[in-house]
Amino acid sequence: MALVPRGAVVAGALAVLLQAGCSGRATRPTVTDVDLSVAASPVAGSPSLPVVADARVSNAGTTRVWHCEGCGCGNGIGLTVLGPDGVEVWLRDPNAALPLCPDAVMPLDPGRDLGARLVFTGTLYANGHPTFPSPTYPAPPGTYTVIARFTYAISVPGEWVPLERRTTFAWAP
Repeated sequence: MALVPRGAVVAGALAVLLQAGCSGRATRPTVTDVDLSVAASPVAGSPSLPVVADARVSNAGTTRVWHCEGCGCGNGIGLTVLGPDGVEVWLRDPNAALPLCPDAVMPLDPGRDLGARLVFTGTLYANGHPTFPSPTYPAPPGTYTVIARFTYAISVPGEWVPLERRTTFAWAP
């Protein structure tokens, strides 16, 4: 019987263990990377030159995330405008009837994105007025702030992660 050197046995066992741990494909770590951006154009608007605000959510990670979608939450991106005094202004009639459909939790897969847009024409609606349609008034001059919000979860059920971005534009009627 031939004796095998102890070092050769250890090296052979190590080679078997390493080979068993290797797969045919490279594995990547799971990364959650959800980006939210918002931009307004032009940076100075007027009734003859409305301002368009675009928000975009991108899943730049390697994991699926979940977001709200439906009549109450749209595609999950919320856009709010604050007037020069810092108080929310209404671009749509707050007394208007909304469609009735359920909200659901939907996936946003890696490499996919969502978008939302609002157009600021300078026509604002009175909030808290008892009748429909609510009265309108012209937007006063000043700097307005657009707030984009998006909330997502890594799993369902799971903890919701809020994102918020802001941009401003000037309004001169």
